[in-house]
Amino acid sequence: MSVASRIVKILSGLLIIAGAIILWDVPEIGRLVIILLLGATLLVIGIASLIYYFTMARHMVGGKDTFYKGLIMVDIGLLSLSFSSIPPTIVMVYLVAVFGIAGVLRLLRGLEAKKKQASGWYRRVISGIAYLGITALCQIFIQNNEVWPKIFAIGLMFIGAERIVSSFYRSKIVYVQ
Repeated sequence: MSVASRIVKILSGLLIIAGAIILWDVPEIGRLVIILLLGATLLVIGIASLIYYFTMARHMVGGKDTFYKGLIMVDIGLLSLSFSSIPPTIVMVYLVAVFGIAGVLRLLRGLEAKKKQASGWYRRVISGIAYLGITALCQIFIQNNEVWPKIFAIGLMFIGAERIVSSFYRSKIVYVQ
């Protein structure tokens, strides 16, 4: 991982933690901030994937996967940005669904890494279980408008801390001769 990507990862982790603190302190404004951050992030990732597809990936094996990923991310990002006038409970269900899907994917990737005897698989499994636990708690307290923002904020703090810590992991480089 390059120094620039480490800095970007640390800054994004700090931004996520700042959003979580805003959500904890002022749930009404925090919900809007989280939606804007999520939508903008997904939109940027989708556009970057589409640019990568049109510049390089269309000539590669499996390049269409990059194209489809970019389209889906742009669509979900635009959908997220349109949620500013929807009631908070519906927005929370959407956020919890995104959190739950991320937890399932992390758990499955961790279990796959364990099968392949890769290092660091336990971090993915633990974070997947934590994501799913936070998702379950948010679903249990979905009607309580004072509890679920705090639970979700704890989950976001976990994500931000995880991004900051993961930026310090040593990456393995494979050289082909």
